[in-house]
Amino acid sequence: MSTNSNQIDDLQRHSAELEYATLRAEILKRIEMRQQIVSIALTFAGIFLGFGLENDSLALIYPPIAMFLALSWSQNDFRIRDQARYIREKLETAMPGLGYETFVQEKRLEAGGMRSWRFVVLSHGGLFLVTQVIAIGIELSKFTLNTLDWVLLALDIIAVMIVIWLMIGSGRKTQRY
Repeated sequence: MSTNSNQIDDLQRHSAELEYATLRAEILKRIEMRQQIVSIALTFAGIFLGFGLENDSLALIYPPIAMFLALSWSQNDFRIRDQARYIREKLETAMPGLGYETFVQEKRLEAGGMRSWRFVVLSHGGLFLVTQVIAIGIELSKFTLNTLDWVLLALDIIAVMIVIWLMIGSGRKTQRY
């Protein structure tokens, strides 16, 4: 009877370790994807802002694109948090010896005031936001706003507001991370 019990315990331990390794690998992949999204956003910003200096209305196309990239970045960020929380609360509590996510959480809580506004949210969200504002500023500096420009400007303002909302939401959710 104890042999079967030991085999079951070993199997459960192996399954938990495998799940832990799989989730950690997915977290790393999602972090990599977030970095790629930021690189794409900066590339698009360079293209649209550079050509936007010469072409009417072109810079105003960038802010909605940046918003969708920011949404994608946030989706990955939220899933990373969910996976880290699952590892910390389900796997590490049940399996002694697994403790990286708990360690990271303790360090995050020690940081005190910054736990509600993580540097990663501010830095990446700031890139999306600043490039959006620059795009709007480029077009406004031309003072040739026609009907298309007004429509695009309205969409751009909505896109900027959504990015701000994402940044604030990411900061608030960090407290439970």
